Amino acid sequence: MSEVLRTGRLALHPVSMSDHRALLAHWTGPLVRRHLFDDMVISPVQVTEIIAASQRDFAVEGYGLWTLRPGLRGSVDPYGGPLVGVAGLRRHDGPLHSAVDVEILYSLEPDRWGQGLAVEASRAVLGYAFEVVGLHRITAEIDAGNTTSAAVAEQLGMRPWRAGPDGPDGASYVAADRTHWLGSRRGIDAVP
Repeated sequence: MSEVLRTGRLALHPVSMSDHRALLAHWTGPLVRRHLFDDMVISPVQVTEIIAASQRDFAVEGYGLWTLRPGLRGSVDPYGGPLVGVAGLRRHDGPLHSAVDVEILYSLEPDRWGQGLAVEASRAVLGYAFEVVGLHRITAEIDAGNTTSAAVAEQLGMRPWRAGPDGPDGASYVAADRTHWLGSRRGIDAVP
């Protein structure tokens, strides 16, 4: 199973320790950390732990976090250029700690916002999750007021999940399921 994903504009590679410096700079940027880390500045040690956890997840579960870089075809550099973001999957407690599920997450460098890259990368990650790994449901937690992430989730076909109150911090929860994803992908693929 190949863990390297490609889209029309991006190359997605599993995060590695060689990405540490770029990930630290990306994840500590104020506009990125605002929703990804609840505005907390993470330390170099925490970045190391996140990378190690992702590597373990790939080895055990078949998924983890990918770096997003421009997908330069024919490039000598297999990573294709500078880090433009991160997308991936991780296990986490469900809404109000109700169960463990698999969550999609993504972040982009602010100068890449508004170009459709979050949707493009997330589609690749969801396709991998459902078609390669065989997961049945992927969830997302969307912070209150994060209308951009809500729009990304909607474009991905994610729907409200777990009817009832939102999380204690006002977050909403959405999910994509394998059956719907595969059905909608086949419909799209069938168009001449």
